[in-house]
Formats: sequence, structure tokens, C-alpha cells
Amino acid sequence: MTSATESLKDLHHLHLQIEESRAELKRGPIQIQARENFVKKKEIALSEFLNNLIQLKKTSDSKSLDLKTLEAKLENLGGKLNVASSNREFDTIKGQIDADEMAKSVLEDEILELFERIDEESGKKAQFEQELESARQEDSRFSEQFTQRSADLKQILEDLNLKLQASEKMLPSEPLVLYRRLVNQKGAKSMAKVSGGACSNCFVSITAQQKILINTDSFEFCTSCGSLLYKDDDQGE
Repeated sequence: MTSATESLKDLHHLHLQIEESRAELKRGPIQIQARENFVKKKEIALSEFLNNLIQLKKTSDSKSLDLKTLEAKLENLGGKLNVASSNREFDTIKGQIDADEMAKSVLEDEILELFERIDEESGKKAQFEQELESARQEDSRFSEQFTQRSADLKQILEDLNLKLQASEKMLPSEPLVLYRRLVNQKGAKSMAKVSGGACSNCFVSITAQQKILINTDSFEFCTSCGSLLYKDDDQGE
């Protein structure tokens, strides 16, 4: 005949396996969602990078157009300077040319700086694309693995529940009612082995009387947390 310790130990082990399998099934979709969010984050990063690069190129094109306009203006002013009819007109045109030459120099520096930034940023494009592709591959790999794993887990749960039902039939009727009530409330935490003279759920020491009753195969409950207790055979409780 199966002892109380053996019955509770088997039941506890089955409940722990069931909870672990259910937790793994529950974690899968959460982990998939986290990977999908990471892919979206990388997509946004690439999109923002490309938009910034486009804006830099637009700014560069706009300044290049401004430079051409300014160069045309300077050419026109140079022609006017050559035909100035008075010293006053000559000085006015010369002053405008000097100001525009200064503006041209500043504009050329800005354009050169933009070209350098565009070259530097363009070199980062491959890295952004690679990070996105890696995130997509990891998302796809994990999703495929979990799809296969979830089928296995569902089968494992089905088998474990069948074993659980068979093991529960080994309990006497009175403890079975209390056991089921506890399981409905606390799951695997409804049972605990006595390890080192204490309940392994709440770590409160059991009484000497409880130890004797547990060793004589009686069903005992922890006075602190209410768990069904069984002795740890490995420690000779």
C-alpha cells in the first residue's frame, strides 16, 4: 500500500511539473510580444535614421542651391563693379561684394560640414539594417521554436493531469477533500516536505508530536501556513 509520504510526494511533484509547464506556456506569448516590440523599436530607429539622413541631404541641397544663387549674384555684382559710374557707386557695390563673399565662405563651410556628416551617417546605415534583420530573425526563430514547444507542453500537461488523477485516487477520502480544497486555493504550495525539521513552504519548525505523526504515515498540516506535510526521505525526517 502506498504511504501518505509517497502519495503526497508524488502529488507534489506532479503539481510542480504542471505549474512549471503552464508557466512556460504562459511565458511564451509574453516573450514573443517582447521580441516583436524589439523589432518595432529597431524599425522605428531605422526609419528615424533614414529620415534624418534625408533631412541632412535636403538641407545640403538647399544650401548648395543658395550657394549657386549667391555665386550668380556675385558674378552680376562683379559686372556692375566694372562699369560703376562713380566712386560712390563703386564703393557701394564693392561693399556688397565683400559681404556676399563672406556669406559665401560661411555657406561653403556649412556645406562641407554637411557633406562630412552625410558621409558619416551614411556609413551607419548598414548597422541599423543589420540590427533590424537580427531582431527579425530572432523573433522568427523563437516563434517557430515556441510553436513546436507549445505542442509538446500541451501533451505533457495532458499526460501529467492523467497521472495526477490516478495519484489522487490513492488518497483516503477525508484527506482527499482537504487536499482538493487546498489545491484549489494554493496549487503546488498546498503541499510541503519537512526539511530540517521545518515546513519547506514557510520554514516554520514542526512540533515533536507532528514529527511522530508524520513518521507514522499520518496526514498532518503545517500550523503556520496550512500546507499538507510529508517527510523528506532523503533526510530521514
